[in-house]
Amino acid sequence: MDPEGALSLTTLDTLALDDALGQAPASPATASPEELADEARRWAVERTDRFRGELGVKATAGPVVRCLLLNTAPLALAAGSWLQWMSSAANGDTGLALEVLALYADDIGVGYPRADRGSAYRAALSHHRLPLDTDGVGLTSSDQLQNFSFRLPALLLAMSRQPDRYSAEILGADLFLRAVGTPPPLAVLSRADLGPLTAQDIDLGSARSGTGPTALERSLAAAAHCSPSAAEALHLGFRWAAREYRRSCDLLLREAVLAHHPDYDIWRLLFSRARQAAVYHGRYRLDGRPLAAWFADIDAGPGPFLDALARSPLVRPGNPDRSPLIRGLISENGPMFRVFTEEEIAAIRRWIAHLPTNHSDRSDRDGAAQPPASDTDGHGIAQLPTSDTDRHTLDDVHRHWFRHLPTIPAPRPPVPPRTPHASAPGSTREAYRRLLTREDSPAIRRYAHDYARRWLIRSEFRLEAAPHQLPGRWDPEQGLSPWLLAEHDRHGEEFDEGTGSQPENASGPESPVPTRDQLIASTLQLAPLIMIDGAWLQGFTDYRLASSPVGHLLFQTYWDELGNGEQELNHPRIYRALLRQMGHDLPPTASADFAEWPGFHDESFALPVFWLCVSRFPRTFQPEILGLNLAMELSGVGGSYRTARVGLKKYGFSTQFVDLHNTIDNVATGHSAWAAEAVDAFMAQVPGVLGPGAQGALWRRVRIGYRSLNSPRTVGSALYARVKARRSPTVPSPLEGAHPR
Repeated sequence: MDPEGALSLTTLDTLALDDALGQAPASPATASPEELADEARRWAVERTDRFRGELGVKATAGPVVRCLLLNTAPLALAAGSWLQWMSSAANGDTGLALEVLALYADDIGVGYPRADRGSAYRAALSHHRLPLDTDGVGLTSSDQLQNFSFRLPALLLAMSRQPDRYSAEILGADLFLRAVGTPPPLAVLSRADLGPLTAQDIDLGSARSGTGPTALERSLAAAAHCSPSAAEALHLGFRWAAREYRRSCDLLLREAVLAHHPDYDIWRLLFSRARQAAVYHGRYRLDGRPLAAWFADIDAGPGPFLDALARSPLVRPGNPDRSPLIRGLISENGPMFRVFTEEEIAAIRRWIAHLPTNHSDRSDRDGAAQPPASDTDGHGIAQLPTSDTDRHTLDDVHRHWFRHLPTIPAPRPPVPPRTPHASAPGSTREAYRRLLTREDSPAIRRYAHDYARRWLIRSEFRLEAAPHQLPGRWDPEQGLSPWLLAEHDRHGEEFDEGTGSQPENASGPESPVPTRDQLIASTLQLAPLIMIDGAWLQGFTDYRLASSPVGHLLFQTYWDELGNGEQELNHPRIYRALLRQMGHDLPPTASADFAEWPGFHDESFALPVFWLCVSRFPRTFQPEILGLNLAMELSGVGGSYRTARVGLKKYGFSTQFVDLHNTIDNVATGHSAWAAEAVDAFMAQVPGVLGPGAQGALWRRVRIGYRSLNSPRTVGSALYARVKARRSPTVPSPLEGAHPR
């Protein structure tokens, strides 16, 4: 989930993913995407019916509801995240990328903080007061979730970090999940159990906005964009996701059936606490054995221990209030006060209450389990006996469970992955080409970090003396609004004093309007920059950042720069059309021919490469990116865009590009306003995280980012950057102590 995490897939990681994909059933890639979707829908209906049939009224029981909600959480909290890196500066003007980005924007709830599908599910967990930290290590270390619930989302997230390699497989998996719609484990829950979750939140195939195509329709459209050569990989991704999801659902159904057993909660409690308890209970003996020894052997099954505990003086079967364990040991005056949570105490009480009064014969309640002769569903997944499941002892179920775990088929011989570049780029042109994609390797990451860092250090050179910069101090009461309006006024005044004061047909050396050849030349040299419009923000397509209080404004801006999923509004496409008007039909942006095109000057790639480098570190360089974004969005509003419009109009060229930017970047409701709001939101959260004393240092970093759009390129600034880079080899992350590697 971390955009700067250490995952950075190695060859071994990639081969492991290929092995997982290789376990999918082989099938010819003849079915259309629509036929695949129909297949997934039929499976979803059948599996939902199976959940209903095997759970019945148990689906309304508290432990079963908790089990279903918790073990669906790893996938639901990351719903749609597998698409997070599918768009990039390399493909931002293609139909496929725009279709996928529109699908992803709907998952994110573009334009609003915490409006993503994952946040909606988080609210449902809170509704049930489930004590689950739903971010990062708090989720993965929880003992309330089964390991199997992480497998599918973890592999999807891993593939999402290598979209250049796995794009077709990701689209196939996405198609399966969209067609399934509401996960079968959630489809059996009542409206009350789902709490604040709406049908649109949990149905991955629905449209959350209520207008436009559904998510399934967009997924089908994205699949249709795949080339015929990618059809086999798309089918593989679909079959793999189907297999993994089927297995996950089967294991969860088994767990949900088990959750209805009276001993389930106490069993889970034992397994989660036994290791810690073994340290403190060496002297107390239970049924002739040290209690610590019981805890040490808990993996053998909890039945013998629970039987011994039930027969001990600590427990009064059927009566928790009279049991010394409850009213003595763990009471407020007991030696184990506050060792257990209220929920855990409730589990202990339920277990005691369900014990038969004559505990010497537990068979009245438990009985003996007799696994059926055939207990698989045709997919190699062992099924629990479902007839009168409550009569099975926990040990019976436990032994049955592990005896019938599905065997993993031998992996196919993996296809060797493409060898990533082992060395750093040798020039800015090569860096431009390689950084356009989401390609990642230690060499490219190191290059990107060092390039961005040197650029930012140079931007710091004589910052206080530089004109037209952000104020020296951020005002916590008014934010940037007064400064933003003043800058907009200045832009307007400069236009009025220059281009705006001249006749429309003015010409000659005194005219602020360039000649036709000068206009074409400058427009051409800006192409490496404008053809990746918004690239400085592409790190904020990351799932957790795209819907955060600060990041949602940056993702919304990125979404706008690429045309909100519509090709006719896509800024790179509009600019390319303008260049064609001027007589230049450039190669595709992602091609080597574009970066090596002789008509570009080498220096035309310097700033675009900085954008591409800094965007790879949306957490490490977040303050600087916020400043850069504000500078970029404000740079032409009210002034230079209007000047450029005069020149374009004078020579008969389209003014669509500058007209569009002068409106959507406006300082009232447009990108400039969003950029300032994002900076204010970021600065406002600093005192609560790092303390009030940290605001000054972080504000300076925002100011440096603002200046980085026009970083000084003097000999003095270059020497300054070289010396300071040697003295400070690392740059701290904005709100964390982690350093980039």
